[in-house]
Order: sequence, then structure tokens, then C-alpha cells
Amino acid sequence: MARPSFARPGPIAASAVLALTVALLPALPAAAEPVACVQPAPNAPMQVTADCIDPTYTQPVIDAETDETTPVPHHRVSGHFEGTNITFNIYLHPAADKSKWQGRFFQYTYPTTFSADQNTSRASDRAIGFALASGGYAVQAGNGFLSLGYRHTAAAAKFAETVAAAYYGSDRAIFGYLYGPSGGSFQTVGAAENTDGVWQGFVPLVQAVPTPNSYNFNGRAAAELILADKADEIRDALLPGGSGDPYATLDEAERAMLTEVHKLGIPWKGWENPDYLLGYDPAYFGGGLDSDDPLVYDPTFVDDFWNTAGYLGAEDSPLGERVRAELVEMGDTIGHRWNIAKRFAYRYQLPAAGTGWIALDQFRAADGTPLYPQRTVGEPGFSGAVSGNAAFDGSINGKMIVVSNLYDVDALPIHTDWYRKKVESSLGAAAGNAYRVYYTDHADHQDAAPTGARAATLVDWYGSVEQALRDVAAWAEKGVAAPVSTRYEIKDSQIVVSPFALVRAGIQPTVDFVTLRDGVITTRVGKPVALLAAARAPLGGGKIVAAEWDFEGDGTYVAGNAGKPQKIAALATTHRFTQPGTYFVSVRVTAERNGDVNAGFARVQNIDRVRVVVTQ
Repeated sequence: MARPSFARPGPIAASAVLALTVALLPALPAAAEPVACVQPAPNAPMQVTADCIDPTYTQPVIDAETDETTPVPHHRVSGHFEGTNITFNIYLHPAADKSKWQGRFFQYTYPTTFSADQNTSRASDRAIGFALASGGYAVQAGNGFLSLGYRHTAAAAKFAETVAAAYYGSDRAIFGYLYGPSGGSFQTVGAAENTDGVWQGFVPLVQAVPTPNSYNFNGRAAAELILADKADEIRDALLPGGSGDPYATLDEAERAMLTEVHKLGIPWKGWENPDYLLGYDPAYFGGGLDSDDPLVYDPTFVDDFWNTAGYLGAEDSPLGERVRAELVEMGDTIGHRWNIAKRFAYRYQLPAAGTGWIALDQFRAADGTPLYPQRTVGEPGFSGAVSGNAAFDGSINGKMIVVSNLYDVDALPIHTDWYRKKVESSLGAAAGNAYRVYYTDHADHQDAAPTGARAATLVDWYGSVEQALRDVAAWAEKGVAAPVSTRYEIKDSQIVVSPFALVRAGIQPTVDFVTLRDGVITTRVGKPVALLAAARAPLGGGKIVAAEWDFEGDGTYVAGNAGKPQKIAALATTHRFTQPGTYFVSVRVTAERNGDVNAGFARVQNIDRVRVVVTQ
């Protein structure tokens, strides 16, 4: 891959860096006059190639070089782009391990920080350790607040290649891989569609897409209004050993609301954590999913919602009656009228029929016409700016593997399928050699390793991300096709996967408790209860290397015996419960591509749970 040319950097902080830069110069071939990157129109995405110069990022400046010992030994190069608020860090192998570099880099991207001590130009310990252990260096660019789009990441990637070439003393082609979750997935897709030769592969995580309205969040706010009092009953019905009927205790209005939310694509699995789904979890939502603020782009909506035929607030139906009753209970103020009306705005802001938003087709008649009055779709939201105004038309340049999660109520699993269809439409038959989707079961939107009660139900899905990054690298560099996509069906906007690993495919193992009664084990206090489970890795998914048990359902695991690494593992243990009650016991299994029990990265996990009823 050709290396980019750059305008002369500004002042360099250390003499060692100056020597590095001078050493670089003879390795570069004579270059033609740099070409500016092309932006077809003022608000169009800039088209960035490996050799063009982005006029905003013409002067990369190295500020410091240091040899670090944590999280692992590495050589760090830090700098900034003159005239911007963008800084960057490059994490290279230590001098003694330069031979471990295999000609690649991994670059994480995210658009914003959440606290004063964060900076999106600093890679996490895990990102650094993974990159170095995977034959690459790590690059990250951003700032202490907000860094939108993909242009700054591209500029950092290109400059880092010149630094790496000099540091490693190599003129080999360098392959790069960009990845990012949620808002970072917007940036990753923006880069995949609008750059060429900067990166060779892309891994969007918990993929967000530019929805025509915020129905994934507003639908949850609507559910909070109507279903909050029944959330625990819905949850219990859907838990292992539950009735399986989340409608059993609901009245007519509540049934209508749950059906609507379900068809919006908000996962059934999300009800296992109803506080998060309904916006009560203070760790992530603070003030919740609702507000009294008006829609400034549609100031008459509130009056129509409550007074005009065709709108829910004036509808003669059980759900309409319930909405009016909720207003009375909240207090009939203009703010509260807005609060309720906005939750259901998605009914009245449908995109054009046939544009792929199948979750909103429930509000259309058989002929495709809307069932309810329609209004302006509203302001475009943040997806345009975050992605660099990407079209999201699927015109990716390079290999792409998407990792999305089946418990995700923020970036809905169905949205990954929406973008998959865009890629397949854009690339046609070539999509099969460029694109994969891996769904992760028992994983939600949050990217940190789950702790406490969350660990009882959720896995650390970043192992799947790391494996996807290694797979996309082997695909781009050596032509080794990544394992096939997860196979799934779509039922009422829900992504449904097979319980069988060989059918489900993808890269995640499956694990299932064995019980005489589906999902329930009964026992007595002090009596040893046998717990049996079976785990299997899919084709291309490696081998089962670890098994752990959480007996109390509190996220505290103890190591079990998984036997020698193998594709199929029979797991067994016994446990005595000392107190009567209902327990949800978890078994967590880990697969590793090469069957390496000591691997520190790319450990792909899954969980199953069983309800244990303990009596005196």
C-alpha cells in the first residue's frame, strides 16, 4: 500500500523524534505533488485516499516519545495536528520485540467522552495489549470532548504509518483495521464508505444506523409509561423456567403496548434487565428516556396528539384510554402533554414504504399506506455529523465484519440486518467475499466486562470483537475467508438464532443446561444437586477451553472442569444450597480459536442459565 505524503510537520518535541523523522526520509520514494482529498459538495463526505492530503490535518506534530511498561511494554509516540483540537497516540512494540510486528495496525474510534478524565485519543489497556499481541501496533486519535467523523482518524492512521515504517525499519505494505462501538460504529461505517486504501478492514460494533426517527428510544419510553408496573412479571415469564407467556398478567392496553414494542425490534431478551430497557438505570441514563421538552421542529404536534382524530391521545381504544389516564396521574400540564406525546411520535413519522424499516411497517395498511396521520420526520439527529455525513448505502471499501448483540436495546439487532441488506444491494455477489455479521447472544450494548449481577446474565463480548479483528486481518492480508455469518431468521422484527451451534454458525459457542423439566431444577436444602450442561463451538469457532459456574446468580463465578480443549464439551458439577429460595444458576463457557487455554485475548464466551427451586 502506498504511503501518504504530508506537509512538513511543525516543531518536534524531542531530539530522538527528530532523528526518527530524518531516518524516515531516505525510505520514501520521490513523491509527486500531494493531492488534496476531494469533498464533492460542502456537506458531502470527504473522499479520503491513502495518498491525498486532508486540508484540515496537514501538519502532524510529534510531541513526545516514551517507553512504557503498562499494560505491557511498548513504545508510545504522542502528538497532535497543528491548528486542530485532535491529538493522537501510536503504541508500538518495545525495541526488543520489534520482530513481533507483522505489518498491521488496529485503530479504535469513538466520538465523545463521558467524564473529564477521558480522552478519545488514548487507547485502553485492552486495546493496546490486543494490538501488540496480534502482530500490530495500536493507533488512536481524538480529544477530551468531541471528535466527529472519520477524517481525523484517517489522518492519524496515515501519519502513524510513516512513524511505524521508520521505527520498525520496514518498507513493507501496512494493513490497517478500524473498529468502534455504537457512535464509533457510525464513524467506522463512514470511513468504510468514504475512504480507500487507508484501512483494509472494518469492524463496526453494536452497530447503530441513522433511523428515520428515534423509535428505538421512544418506543422504550412508551413502554415505560404503560408497562413499568408489569416489568418484573414480564421478566419472570421470559427467564429460564418461566411461563414463557409475557402477556399472561397484562390488560388489553398493556398487551397492545408490549406487542408494539416487540414489533419495533426491541429484543425480548432485553426484559431480563428491565431497569435498563425502561431507562431507570442511573449508570447509563440519569434522567431517563423521557422529557417535557417540546419538539421545536413540530410545535403543533402536541395539540394534534391530544385533540385530533387519528392520534393516540384522542383514540377510542384501551391504549388511548390508558394514555389519557396517565396524563391525569402525571398532572395535566403542557410539559407532561409533550412528555407523553413524544413517546409515540414514531407512529406519525414513517419513512417511505419499501426503504427497509420493517419495524415501522406495523403502522401501515396492507397496501403500504400509513394507518395514522403523518408529519415531518424531524431533525436528522446526530448520525450525520458523527459518521461524517455518510450515506449508509453499503458501498464499503474493504472487508467488514459487524459484531452486534442480541440483548442490545440501544442499537437494535434488527438494525444490523438493515445495513447488511444495504451492503448486499451495493456489492451484489461480491458481498460474500467482503462482509460478515456475527451476533453475540447474552450480550448488550455496554462494552465493559460485566460485573456483579450483570455478569450473571451477560458475557464480555469483546472477545468476539478481538476474534473478528483477527479474522478480518487474515481475510484482507492472506485471503483466508472469515467464518460464515451468524444464521438467523427475522420474526416480528426480532433476530432469532438457532440454539444449535452448527446451525447458528458465526463464531460464538453455544451452551445449554440439561434438565428433565425445561429450564427448572427442584431440590432440597443441603441436598447435592447435579448440574449438567453441553457446550459446542461452531465450525471455525475453535474449541471450548474453559467453563465456570455461578451458583447464586450474583455474577460470582468459580472455575469448573471443561476437560481438554475440544469442539464439544460435557460439563458437570454438583452444588448444595444452604437456604431455600429460587436461584438462577449460570454456566459460562469460553471458546478460543486455537484451543489455547492460556490465551489472553479473543476468548469468545456464552452463558446459559437454569432456574433452581430449593425447598426445606
